Amino acid sequence: MNPIVERCKTEKDCLVLAENAKKKGRIDIVDEANIRAVELRQQGYRDTGKRPSIDYHACGLKDGDKIYLPDIDIEAEVWSHRKLLFEGCDTYITTIERELISRGLPNIKIANKWRIRATDEVLNDAYNRAYPK
Repeated sequence: MNPIVERCKTEKDCLVLAENAKKKGRIDIVDEANIRAVELRQQGYRDTGKRPSIDYHACGLKDGDKIYLPDIDIEAEVWSHRKLLFEGCDTYITTIERELISRGLPNIKIANKWRIRATDEVLNDAYNRAYPK
């Protein structure tokens, strides 16, 4: 691990480092800082038993990876550990789902249907593996 990343003691330290490294084009540092942040979040889960909100990085995704809804051909890009890029805006998955439902798309084709583009794995399965109940 890069010594700069090793100095990160909190999740916030990791996220700030990842954001600054992204601005400088240091994707290697971005990835390592995000992995370190996942480790810290998972340690918090082990210590408290409280599962965090969706964490794309803990699910094995990196910024730029894609998730999609297979039945309606909708795709979003991982923007951070909690946000997605959808139609040019960084937003949360629940906001995207509400927007799609407001457009008249059926909830049954949206809720818990997201898949990881590279593996075709259901996103919820990846989350449950990262944070078992």
